[in-house]
Amino acid sequence: MDAALQAQFTIAALVCSVVALFFSLLAVFPGLKAVLAIVRDGILWCALFVIMGGVAFVVWQHLHLQPVTTAVKATQDGG
Repeated sequence: MDAALQAQFTIAALVCSVVALFFSLLAVFPGLKAVLAIVRDGILWCALFVIMGGVAFVVWQHLHLQPVTTAVKATQDGG
């Protein structure tokens, strides 16, 4: 995973968390509490999917690229 993509995942998760915090603070008002709780939960789920997607991508990339480096090393060693 390159640094730019990791930075984008981090920024997206941070923005989702900040927006969720904002809606949590707005939920202090009794009339808006239920609506804002639904919006906040949706944003938190989105942040969770972004974070889990990033982790899954890193794991997939690591597993996908590992056999290639082993094959290249074996070729260089003369095997």
